[in-house]
Amino acid sequence: MKLNWGTSIVIAMTLFIGFIMYMVITMTTQKAYDHDLVVEEYYKKEMTLNDKLQKIENGKLYATDIKFNANPNGLLLSFPEELKSLSEANIFAYRASDKALDFNSSITLNSQGEALVNRPLARGLWEFTLAFTYQDKDYLITKSANIQ
Repeated sequence: MKLNWGTSIVIAMTLFIGFIMYMVITMTTQKAYDHDLVVEEYYKKEMTLNDKLQKIENGKLYATDIKFNANPNGLLLSFPEELKSLSEANIFAYRASDKALDFNSSITLNSQGEALVNRPLARGLWEFTLAFTYQDKDYLITKSANIQ
């Protein structure tokens, strides 16, 4: 049986449309391809950008003094002598590859100026954001760590 060019084009287009339909159904139904937004309310968060930039600028003062020690068992934060009177801080751990592993935790310092976040950390790249208020100024410090 000999196919003419019109039939060949129809067969090629049908195969192409079938492939596209297969890809769309696969991408929308399988959990492996489920990627979430970084932030649910992106535009509302964008409106607070200037405040965040000011907090980051304030945080540069203590960025090198606060030590982040991350391992698979948790995160240990060591604060300088000046910040030992800090009553409370907040740490947000962001894992880009899995939204389910993200967490937000309130931390308190012990007498040595250390705070322990006792949550297991999966292997891979993490971004930690430390937010605290000291002497009526807000500070924001971000550090990345690769957990081995």
